[in-house]
Formats: sequence, structure tokens, C-alpha cells
Amino acid sequence: MKQSFFQKTFLGQLAVAAAVIVIMSAVFFVAIRASISSWNLDKKGDLEILLEQVISKSYRLEGGLSPTQIAYVLQPYLTDSLYIYIFDTAKKPILLMEKGKRVAQSEVEAHTGSLSSFLAFNPPVAIHDGTKEIAYMAVDSADFLAYKANRMFLSTMKKAILIGGIGAIICILFLSLTSASALSKKTTALADSIALFSPDKETHLPQETGLEEFDRITKSVQTLHQRLKTESNLRRQWMQDISHDLRTPITAVQMQLEGMTDGVLPASKERIQTLFSELKHIERLVCNLQDLSRYESPEMQIHRTSVEPASFLSDIFDRFSFAAGIQEISFLCTEEPDTTGALAKPFQADELLLQRCVSNIVQNALQHTAAHGNITVTLSQQYKETRRFICILITNTGTISDTDIPYIFDRLYRGDKSRSSTGSGLGLSIAQAIITLHGGTITVHNIQSKNDTPQQVQFTIKIPADDICYE
Repeated sequence: MKQSFFQKTFLGQLAVAAAVIVIMSAVFFVAIRASISSWNLDKKGDLEILLEQVISKSYRLEGGLSPTQIAYVLQPYLTDSLYIYIFDTAKKPILLMEKGKRVAQSEVEAHTGSLSSFLAFNPPVAIHDGTKEIAYMAVDSADFLAYKANRMFLSTMKKAILIGGIGAIICILFLSLTSASALSKKTTALADSIALFSPDKETHLPQETGLEEFDRITKSVQTLHQRLKTESNLRRQWMQDISHDLRTPITAVQMQLEGMTDGVLPASKERIQTLFSELKHIERLVCNLQDLSRYESPEMQIHRTSVEPASFLSDIFDRFSFAAGIQEISFLCTEEPDTTGALAKPFQADELLLQRCVSNIVQNALQHTAAHGNITVTLSQQYKETRRFICILITNTGTISDTDIPYIFDRLYRGDKSRSSTGSGLGLSIAQAIITLHGGTITVHNIQSKNDTPQQVQFTIKIPADDICYE
């Protein structure tokens, strides 16, 4: 049977409180026993010192030890809780007294066993007259409780402990009930708020609960709510953008095909080529959507190989130099030395994916760089502590609006709100997904013009160069 949070908290606190009471009771019991034992030892020591003086004085006055004389001088010190055994130097009984009266050896041995055994476990104390041993003595108080004051003390302690225990139990029950109830209410309120959680509407969660763990849960749910809300808005916008990007070429193809079917438009080679171009655009959009979905999937794995920096840059240059020349754009791919003057060494990466990432950014630069502008791809290596990183800078003439920079890597985002520009709006999103797979970062910022140089846009890619650390 499942228990509520209130039940578990309440029972848990009771269990802890009960354990504390049991432990404290045990500690108190042990402490009382130790105190009684210490009291008995101190009492015995005091009696031994006192009675030794009395017996040695009687010995000096009488010139010896007789049972009658010893009994007489000890009479003022006898109580019902005291036993005194006096032995000669050969440890033979001279006087045996218990509870204020003389007893025979047989009576003593009836409850102590043989005197020899008793003396073996309870060594008697020597009685001296100066330096001379005149006798031996075994003395002890019968019981701590034999004294009325001690009995009253223990009785008072028992009452105090009983009253204190009952009071503690009542306080524990009250505090456990109160705290468990308060925690249960906060838990229920938080659970109810989470149950009504929806990314499409505002969810009112408890603010400060006074409990660190609950407040962390609340903040986590609020963060999740904001993230889901953002994702929901993005998904909605994404669907609208996909619909727009697909509807435009599909409508164009549909209208032209209807026109050719009705004989309104001639089925010329140029028109068929135009239709084919629109279909290719649709195909590229669908393929890019599939690739982006695959790159962002948790199951996606990259295949690292050794990449030669010079060969990598050469491939990028060969791919775009012709298109750049047609647009009268200066295109340059170069390596930059690090702080020690060394060029980048081969690095570990998925070369095909990294090529696509850089190609997407260069393609985007070609679309937004005016004639007589320039595009530069620069590769270098950097060291941070014990790790090596590859840094790729893609710089082109132009600028990006400050309002567009935060969204430049969003799926299907295009600064051209009319969406009349070419491209699917997925190239930079794919580039970011590829760099994320490599465990790196990609950023973009504007470089302000200096002197006569034009403004430039710079994309910065930074990825770990190796799977191992360099010492």
C-alpha cells in the first residue's frame, strides 16, 4: 500500500524521535550506573581510611586486637548497609560483622562462598600501626539505595525523566504533525501546479517555499516551462515557415502545369527547366530538414578521422572559388600561425560534416556579399591549459542587423522577412548542429570598420582538436 508524503514524513520524524529518546535513555541509564559505581568506590575508600585509623588506634591502646574490643570501637560506624570483615596477618577471620551485628563464618560463606575465594576477588586492605601490618580489613557499603537520600534522589530523577519523556513525546508529536502537514501542503500545491503544466498557457507555481529543494524544483519547472514555451513557439513558427517555403514553389509548379494542361502556357524547354528548378528547391529543403533532424538526434554519432588543415582549406577553396569569381568577390583560404609561430597540426574531426558546416557558412556569405567584396576562411590552432583547439574564422564584407544576430542560427530564420531571398534558412542551423556534435562552439558578430576598411561579419568556429590532452 502506497503512503502519502505526509505519512512518510510524519512516521519518519517519529521514528527518528523515538530512536533519539531510546539512545538518550540508554545514555542516561549508563551514566546513572557509572555514577552509582563511582559513589560506591568513593564511599568504600572513605570507610577504609576512617576504619583503619580507628582499628590502629584501638590496637595501640589495647596492645592487640580482640574481637570484642574491635566490635566496640566500630559500633558507632556500623549501619544496616555495611559489612566489615577483620582478618589477622595470616588472613584468618578475627571479626565478621554484617548489618551492625557479628556473624559466624558459616553465615558469611552461605552467600559469598568460601572466604578464600572471596578474598581472592576482593583483596583486603592492610591495617598498619606505623610501618607494621597488624591486620587486614574488607569493608564495603551494601547498596547505594540503602541510604534514604540516595533513594530520594533516584525517585526524583525517575519522575523528572518520566515527565520530561511525556513532554518530549507530546512536543515531538505536535512538531512532527505540524512540519509534516506543512511539507505535505507545499508538496501537494507544487504537484497540482505541475499537473496543470502546459507550454501554451501560463502556469502559476508556488514562489518561495522556504525549502531549498522545493525552490530548486520550482525554478527547474519554470525553466522547463519557458523552454517548452519557446520550443512550442519555434515549432509553430517552423511549421508556418515550412508551409510557406513549400507552398510557394508547389503553387508555382501547380499553376504552370495547369496552364500547360489547359493550353494557356506553352510546354517549352525553358518552362520545363523552370519547373525542374522549383522541384529541386523543394527537394533541397526536404533534404536539409531531414539532415538537421538527424544531426540534432541524440543517436547521431560522428566519425572522427585525422584532418589535414591544408587539404581541408584547399577543398573549400576549390568548391567556391569559381562562384566567387563570377560574383566578382575575392575569396581566400589561409592558415594562421599560433602564438608560437607554428601552423596547425592535423586534428581529429568528422571531415565531411565539418566541410559541410564551413560550406554552409561560405555559401551564406556569398549570398550576402556584394560585388568587389571579400570572403576569407582562416584556420589556426589554440591551446587552453592542456587542450588544443582548432579555430576557423569565416569573414565576409557586410553586416548583420543587431536584431537578427540572436536568431541567426534558428531553424528557417531569415533576416529578409518577405522571405524573397534564396536559400532554405536551414544552412546555419545545420552548421551549428554539426559543431555541437563536435563538442565545439560557433558564434557570429560584426567587425566595426577601421579607417577605410568596410564593415565585416565574422563567424567563429572552435572545436577540440584531439581526443587526448596535451601535457
